[in-house]
Formats: sequence, C-alpha cells, structure tokens
Amino acid sequence: MEDNNAVAPLLVGLRFQPSDAMLLGYLFSKITGKSRLHLDQQVIKDFNLYGEKEPWEIWELYGGDNLRSGEDLYFFTQSKKKTQNSSKMNRLIGTGTWMITGPAEAITYSQLSAQPLGFKKRFRYKGEVAQQVSQWIMFEYSLDTNLVSMNDCNYVLCRLKKKDLKEEKG
Repeated sequence: MEDNNAVAPLLVGLRFQPSDAMLLGYLFSKITGKSRLHLDQQVIKDFNLYGEKEPWEIWELYGGDNLRSGEDLYFFTQSKKKTQNSSKMNRLIGTGTWMITGPAEAITYSQLSAQPLGFKKRFRYKGEVAQQVSQWIMFEYSLDTNLVSMNDCNYVLCRLKKKDLKEEKG
C-alpha cells in the first residue's frame, strides 16, 4: 500500500532547497491556481499545521525521518484569525503553540528590488512535552498584499524544521 502523505522522492542527486523568493513563487502559484512544474504538489503538501497534530506527529506522518540532515518539510496551510474581526493569527498546534521569535523579514526578488514579494516569520514550538520544545522550528511565508487581494491571502507556505540536537551539543 502506498503512503500518499509521504514526500515524493526527487530524482537521484536532486534536493529540494528553494530560496525564500522561490517559496513565495510556489505560494503565489497555489493562490492564483497557476501551478508551475507540479513539483510543488509533490514536495509541498496541503496540510493544516494549525490543527490537532503535534509537530513530531506531522514529521512522522509526512516522512520527515526519511529526510537527509538539513532537509525540511514544506506545507501549504490556511492561516486562521484568533477571532473573526481580529488581525492576530491563531497558531495553536496540538497541545502547544508556535511562538514568533522575531520580526517578519521582507523577501524581495533581488537585492535591487525594494518591493517585497512577501514575508518570512520564524516560530519555535512551545508545548507541554518538554523534550520536544527545543526541537521544532517553523518558517511561515506569506505574500505581500500588493500581489494578491486580501481575500486570497489566507494561504501561507510553511517550512517545518527539526533541529538536530546532537549537532548543537557536539
């Protein structure tokens, strides 16, 4: 039986290590319905990262343990407001939450461009399972509202990263 959740393997010798600008391009394709090479559908999965599953459950479900060191999982997910009229987002996950670790970073097409394509935010997992707290990092990519209408901006692209604690201690 084939696991439809697992990340599709790339051709031998290829790695999926897109730039921040490329990730925003995949997000733009998702929102506008103009998918590029179908690579985004193979490697970037649709999944609710702000739901009931814990980061380690998502990692296992999507084959994260089969990735090489330094490789991450990528997801399209819908952002959710805390309340209908709120501008703040709800980033609960399982029994924990994603805590922002700094200001959003503007991502431009090139260093010569002043107009941002979108933004990258870094989060760390904070939850009740102590041994898992320092292992999980998430980067959330969102498009600049000048590129797409506010109504279309409820999708974000997230990169889920499991920190290698052995490397940090060594």
